[in-house]
Order: sequence, then structure tokens, then C-alpha cells
Amino acid sequence: GQAMEISDGVFNQSAAGESRIKVIERIVDQAERVLIIALYRLPIISQRDSAGNWSFDWDDDALYSTSVGFRKGISSRKVLWVGILNTSFEVSDDEVPLIRKELFDKFQCYPLFIPKATLTKFYQGFCKGVLWPIFHTVNHVSDQNGHSSEFDDGLWKVYNEVNEIFAKAVIKLYEVGAMIWIHDYHLMVLPGYLRKQLSGAHIGFFLHIPWPSSEAYRILPMREKILAGLLSSSLIGFNLFDYTRHFLSACVRILNVQQESSRGTIGISYGGRHVVIRVSHIGIHPERFSEAISTSSVQEIESRLREKYKGKFVLGGIDDLDFIKGISLKLEAFETLLESIPKYRNEVVLYQVAVPKAARVQERIRDEIRNRVKTINERFGTPDHIPVEYVENDIPFAERVALYRVTDALFLTPIRDGLNLIPYEYLISTEDSGNGQLILSEFIGCSRALSSALRLNPWSPKKLADSIDFVIQRDPQEVKGRHVADTNYVKSHTTEKWIESFLKDLETANEPVQNVLYLGLGLGIGKRLVEFAGYSRLSIAEVLKSYRSSDRRLFLLDYDGTLTSTASSSRMEHAWARPHDKAIGNLQRLAEDRRNTIYILSGRTTEILESNFGDFRAIGVAAEHGFYYREPWDPEWKTQKNVELLDRTWIESVHKIMQSYTRRTDGSYIEVKSVGLVWHYADADPEFGIWQAKEMQQHLREVLRGTEVEVITGFGWLQVRYRAINKGTMVSRILGSMLQEPSFVLCVGDDRTDEDMFSYLDDNLDPTKSTVFTCTVGIQPSLARYYLRHSDEVVNLLGSLTTNELRSSVSSPEDVKTAIL
Repeated sequence: GQAMEISDGVFNQSAAGESRIKVIERIVDQAERVLIIALYRLPIISQRDSAGNWSFDWDDDALYSTSVGFRKGISSRKVLWVGILNTSFEVSDDEVPLIRKELFDKFQCYPLFIPKATLTKFYQGFCKGVLWPIFHTVNHVSDQNGHSSEFDDGLWKVYNEVNEIFAKAVIKLYEVGAMIWIHDYHLMVLPGYLRKQLSGAHIGFFLHIPWPSSEAYRILPMREKILAGLLSSSLIGFNLFDYTRHFLSACVRILNVQQESSRGTIGISYGGRHVVIRVSHIGIHPERFSEAISTSSVQEIESRLREKYKGKFVLGGIDDLDFIKGISLKLEAFETLLESIPKYRNEVVLYQVAVPKAARVQERIRDEIRNRVKTINERFGTPDHIPVEYVENDIPFAERVALYRVTDALFLTPIRDGLNLIPYEYLISTEDSGNGQLILSEFIGCSRALSSALRLNPWSPKKLADSIDFVIQRDPQEVKGRHVADTNYVKSHTTEKWIESFLKDLETANEPVQNVLYLGLGLGIGKRLVEFAGYSRLSIAEVLKSYRSSDRRLFLLDYDGTLTSTASSSRMEHAWARPHDKAIGNLQRLAEDRRNTIYILSGRTTEILESNFGDFRAIGVAAEHGFYYREPWDPEWKTQKNVELLDRTWIESVHKIMQSYTRRTDGSYIEVKSVGLVWHYADADPEFGIWQAKEMQQHLREVLRGTEVEVITGFGWLQVRYRAINKGTMVSRILGSMLQEPSFVLCVGDDRTDEDMFSYLDDNLDPTKSTVFTCTVGIQPSLARYYLRHSDEVVNLLGSLTTNELRSSVSSPEDVKTAIL
């Protein structure tokens, strides 16, 4: 719709695309950092009376019932909320500016108004219909009629459209220094949209639901795009390490990125950035429940329930009416208990609340639950006793607390769930009595943190029934002791402390500002980015300027990944990788100028390099990282060291070790060179390949300790080579063979072996005599001063240099760029 702006605190419609909203000027001191919170629904309750007047208030049950604690946790900050207004009323165009003004003035909320048809496709269609089942490992490969399920591309398009609407709103509200915190699976591609426009912004994302195993996640057709969107964040948070592990696995297997850890911090290097991954579960606001206990509304309901169930052992459960909550399994276990232990038929009550959610209620699930309840009550009920009290409705806060207080044991049996804060609420609500017990599915995230909980597989009705029997007979002193320990845990892991900790990490995130260009999805943060000081994109104009003014030029170019389109060690790609035709043509033209000295330095064998550059005698070539080399205009291959004088006894033992790992690692293979060995594992299972490479690296370093060889690793490969022979020593030899020190040096490479060149040039060339451009291909931690994004850009750079020489009438770098483009 139309863009919005704030003028003197009032939202006004603007017909044309206007400047961004100056929110910070009105609500914050410039010295403070604004926090922009983006979530699907604003934590606001809206009402409209018969006269059409609107009223608004905070929704204390929003954000998974943590809204109160959440607002308290950010109370010392200047906050802006962005989300849709959760209302069943139609909002007319005339009402929009008035509602926006009131929500902003009273609540600092910026509501988004999206057509209902779009929201239905977005929320019920994609979020709940596609993402929710997969993220809870419920994969619908067929529909209820047995037909194969087909993915609707239109729903994915709508998901992106809504995320883009959120992005435009956040960008309007953003000012430099603000932090952005995005919540949950509804907005997983939002970080990517924001990063395109807000380079340097501190963007946090927290997923409140589970992350599925990589095998389940791979079902999504848009799996790469969602991961790339998330990795545009500075900080990504998960409730449990299990979810983090699954996410890291998906990144490794789908995006082929590597995970890292240092001093307890987990991260992923992606797009030249280090994205921090955080494991910290949300909590509750204990005071909300402890204070509610003494209210008349809670006490009245509690008194009525205690009278009704006097002398009974009450099992309580509050669940969404959803298949994943396992209510049917709970009922099956309860029925098993009553069948096997008759004395409990009149002594135990299951009070089950099933909260229907419009987007997730399935009629067959509802009918199954109702039928089970009916069967149990008909089999074991009496005129004076109903075994199952089933409530299929939302439950008000006061009634919820009252139910917690009369419940002797909380009984939850989801087959897959997130953290689930109901046990936390239950413990605080029963703190004064200390009698609350927990029977929890092992698939509930919080079950691991609570020592008093009986953790069980919900698919085993007999064991669940036995657990009920166990808690009924449990020693009261043991119950109270465990209750105290768990209550203290809940009180020490509150929503407020979780927020404080998360925002502290987000605030200190080292997010670089990319002022010149947008580098694509996957731009996020990184503590490792301190290594990127002075690291910027290579300017063709600067290279041209230096090139034109120099008469002694040296080109040092890597082969794989620099002159070829891939640096992959996938066996077929590695075997068939050849330089671009344009690259060969550009090199030929550059070599025709006697002021240019050109060397190709590669880890490849002499045979491969001879087959590609044998006809180009004007170009020097170095094979096996410089052990063999052929100077320009000299057909003879030479060696940096006499092969006969080298100790090569290590090769046989290393080859045997590599063979043993190759046999155990499908997809791996060994590349044998004259003076080295390379183990390639890019075609292996990504996680297993990395694991095996680390094991082999440690194994070989122990075996080779004290020898003149070293073990180095790169993306998809591990190599054993002579320590004293590398591309750096080859560069030393090349410079030594030149009559004068070059005044222009362009050195380009893409992996670990090229760092030796960058390091040598930085340490040994006089910057007052030589202009040196060290450049890595791909945005990554490097000793190079510059980067290019892809080998295609290397080809274009070489082409621009030849164009500059061929078109002498073009006198400036800017003119050259214009001519090229």
C-alpha cells in the first residue's frame, strides 16, 4: 500500500514514495539503541464496539504466554513492535491511519494491514500447512484421500510477499545503531530481505519451535532459500541444542558450509561472515503466576474444583487440539491404567483441556479424541464419578492457574514439541504447596531441564500407565524436594533473563558495514570478521589506474577456483575443470605485452597444466604448488628441489592411512602427486566427511611429527606436502628471477594454499616501490587485501586490462569501465 511517514508524532498518508520514517527523533535519545521487534502478530488485543470505536490493550498471553515477562525484560529499552493487528474485525482504509497513530502513541506498535485472503494463504496455507508439520516431523506425503501431496508454489510466493512487506516496514523504522529482533518461523526469510538494504545492521532471529532433522527438512523444495535467509541474521537462537544440531546439519548438508566452535560459541561461516548460533531457552514471568494465586478470581475457581474432586488424584493436561500434542496417546494410557488397576477407576480423574486452533484443528483428530473420551467414561464412569473431564475450549488465565493448583500431576504426551512452558507455569503455580508432579513426554524440550519429571515415550501406553501409578504412590517428601529444585530452576531462568542475555549477544555482535554493494543472501555477522580489517572488494578502476602507470607488471594466478569455474573437489568436477575460454584468451593477449610477466600457480600435476597451457610459452606455470615450474619462454620443467634428495619414505605410510579412511568413507578418493598426496571427500556425506578429515588430520600429524612435511586442509580436501615447498617459496623464486622488482603485482587465489602467496608478498615487497593487489576469490577470512566474488569476476578483470591496452583512446579508468560495460 501507500508508504507511511511520521510528522510531529502523527502518521500521515503519503502519495509518493517518501523518505524513511524518523521514528528515532521522536521517541529516543540518539545515544540509546532502538530495538525493533518483528513478529507475526502484535501482542495487542483489539476490540471494536457497536459504534465503531476501537480499544486496545496488551495481550498477556501473546508470545507463547510470555508477553508480560517479555515486556518487562525490554522495559528499559526504547522498543518498536512490527506485526499484523490480530483482529477479527474488518478494518476500513479510513480507519488505518487512526489505528496506526493510536497504537504507535500508546504502545509503540507499527501495525501491518494485509488482505485477509493473503493472510489465509500465508498463515494457514504455508506456515501451518507446510512449515509447521515438517518442523514437527509430521510429513504429509499423501492427503486424506491417499493421493500424493503436491507442493503449491503459490503459497511460497505469498510467504515471500508477506516477509517483504515486513521488511519494508522495518527498513522505514530503522536508523543506524538500531537492533532488529525477528521471532519465529513465520518470518524466516525476513533477515535476507533486510540484509539487502541494511548492511551492518544487528539482526537477531529466534525460532520458538523445533528445527527438524536434516532428512525431514530436506523435503522442503525451498530449503536452500530458507537457510540462506536465516543466515543473513547476525545471531540465530534455538531453545535446545538438539534443534541447533539439526540446523547445523542442514546447513552442512544442503549449503555445504562448515560449522565452527570456539570457547563455547557455535557458528557458521557463510558468505564471508560468521553467523553466531545461540542455544538458550525462553522462560516465563514467575511473578505473574505467583501473584495470581491470591486473586479472588483464581481462589473462587480453585475452591470449586477442589470441592468437586475432593479425595481424588487429579491428572491435568492443557494442550492445543493438535495431532502432535498426543492427546489420544494420553487417553489410551489412562484407559490402560484403569483396565490394569481397578482401584483407580473411582480415585483418579484426568482433567484434559484441548484448546482448538483454527488453523490446525483436524476433524478426524477431534473425533478420535471425543470418541476415546466417550468410551472411557462409558466403560469406567459411574453416576458419581466421571474419569475424564474433557474441555474443548480456550481456557482463561484465572481458570488455568486454578486448574494447575488442584492438579496433583501434570500429564503431557506430545509426540513432538518445542520447549512447552506449561510445566514451568504449573511449578510456579504450585510452589506454596510443593505437591506438583510431572509426567512428560521425552519429546518436550523442557523435560530435560526438570529433574522431577518422569520422561517417557508417549507411544508406550503401558509405561505411561505405570508412571501414573508411580507418581500416585511417590513419597511426599521426595516430591517436595524435587519440586523445590525445579521451581528454583524456573525462577532463575526467566523470560527477562533470557531477553537480557540474547540482546547482550546481539548488541556485541561484530557486524561489518558493506557500503558499496549488496553481496547477496547469506550476509550475516561474525566474531571472525575482525580478520577482515582493510578487506574490501577489488576495484577494477584502481587496478586499471595502477596497471596503466606501470611498465613492470607481475601476474600470479591460481588455477582451480580462480581461472576455472569451480574449486570443488567433487571427483568429476575436479577431473574436468578447465579454464574459461575467455580466461585463456585474456591471458594470451596480456602475455603479448613484454611488460607483463604471468605465472599460473596450481596444485595440479605437470601433465594437466601442460595439456592446458603447453601451447602458451609466454606464460610461466608452477605445478604441485611450485615444486615443478616452467618459466616463460622455456619449455623445460624444473624443480625447486632435487627429487632424489628428498626423504620420500613417508609417502607409503601416509598412503596406507589415507586408503584406510577411503575404504570407510564412501565418495572419497586419493589424488597421488609426485611429491604429495591429497585426500578428497567432497562427494562423501558432508558431516561424515568433515569428521573423517579431522580424525585423519590428527592421525597424520602424530605420525608425521618431526618430518619435513605438513598436513593442510581446505574445502573438501586434506593434503600432505613438503613444508618448505609451497606457492610462497615459488613466488620468492619468481621475484628473484626478475631483473627489477615489479611496480605492479596482481595475485589472485581462492583457498588455503594461496595464503602463502599473499603472506609472502605482504612481508617482502616494498609498498613504496610496488603496488600490490592480493585478492581472494570468494568472501572468506584471508590474508588478501581484496576479494572478488567469483571466478567470472577474475575473467572480467583480466578482460578489462586487455581492453585498456587495446583501446588507447580511452584515457581514464572510469571511461574503461564504461566501455567495458
